[in-house]
Amino acid sequence: AELIKGFQWTTSHSKLVLGCIGVFFVAGATYSIASYIKSEKENTVQEKYYGLEKQYNEKRTGYEQASQPKEAAKDKKNPKAAEPAVVAASGDLQKDYGPVVEGFETLIKDAPTSRGAQMASLNLSEIYLKYKKSDEALRVLKTVEPSLGGSLMLSSLVLSQIGNVYADQNDCKQAVGQWQKIVDNKKLTFAHDEARLRMGLCLESLGDVTKAEEFYTEISKKDEKNANLGASRDAEKYLRLLKMKKNLSGSGS
Repeated sequence: AELIKGFQWTTSHSKLVLGCIGVFFVAGATYSIASYIKSEKENTVQEKYYGLEKQYNEKRTGYEQASQPKEAAKDKKNPKAAEPAVVAASGDLQKDYGPVVEGFETLIKDAPTSRGAQMASLNLSEIYLKYKKSDEALRVLKTVEPSLGGSLMLSSLVLSQIGNVYADQNDCKQAVGQWQKIVDNKKLTFAHDEARLRMGLCLESLGDVTKAEEFYTEISKKDEKNANLGASRDAEKYLRLLKMKKNLSGSGS
């Protein structure tokens, strides 16, 4: 009887029912289209990024080869091969990386919330730091920071690089605060040890030896299963150096 009543109600209110179904269908279709467009846009941005990254890597590799001694620059597998035709970097940002920098800047400006822009900001900040333009490096990283979250690896790299730029500016307070964002994010546990290590180094440079020692000790004593082995080994090294400094300063006094 209840089923019959429900059927009769649905029949008599068919327009309302169809209207509701239509609303859900339109909402679903709109979401699907939006996701597709977003995906297509991201793919387009990343295609541009990889083209620029290729240019950057080729230029950087060439400059690195040019800076090596001639013997080191030769092809060891084929000693008779001609030396690679490479030109040393001029030291002028525009001459060395002008088109690449402009390409990365345009990509970030046009699609600041994309993963392509996040990757571009890492490369571009690296270039700016090489040419002592830390303010520009910070600007491009801060442009993409609000959209972090889609990729955990990219998030950790961008946040860490922002801290690195602050440290380059001798602003350890800001740097430590930036790395703390990584430590506070439970989804970024794989990057916690590295962030703590950087915090320890910065705090040590500020003279907060006690806090730095705490960080080094905590990282170095982690069991192998839960530790970042690279960070753990570095922490042990810095801990030994720190204790040597303390002993030397104590014996000197």
